[in-house]
Amino acid sequence: MPKWAKILIGIVAVVAVIGIGFFIYLKVAFIEKDEVKENIAKYIKIDEDDLYFENIDLELENKQYEVDFYYNNNEYEAKVDAKEGKVVFTDYPLNQPSQSTTTTNEETTSEITLEEAKEIALKHANLNEKDLTLVKEREERDDGINQYEIEWRDTTYEYDFEISKTGEVLHYDKDRIHD
Repeated sequence: MPKWAKILIGIVAVVAVIGIGFFIYLKVAFIEKDEVKENIAKYIKIDEDDLYFENIDLELENKQYEVDFYYNNNEYEAKVDAKEGKVVFTDYPLNQPSQSTTTTNEETTSEITLEEAKEIALKHANLNEKDLTLVKEREERDDGINQYEIEWRDTTYEYDFEISKTGEVLHYDKDRIHD
């Protein structure tokens, strides 16, 4: 057998071993896609069969699954920690009022201040304000909802929040700054 053929066989063998090792690493280190679906359904408190999952992509650099899903013909996004299975972000509105709420003469909701909205955002994302730089804080009306838009940054991430004046986290997004 010629020397070049032996070298070629050696290279193919090394590539195959690396490929198999990487596949085993993915299977052992990260949760399965079915578990991602189950964790999202539990987190947003909706039966998994009522959700349609369009994409479930593993982002190796963030060690997160990025998920696009539909519920009631509305598209939502979620990010799930690929090792622990914890939902770290979703734009699905978690605190939707029940369809069967009754009203009373008493005012049931009071508006929060911008400072209270910032505290809710920090708690929601498990962040410490002293580690962050406040980039934006403003009051706005979006889709008929009075809300606060808040943005923080640290050395690695940008954190965007939309908090309703009732204290509900309407949107939370965490993105790498240098992507």
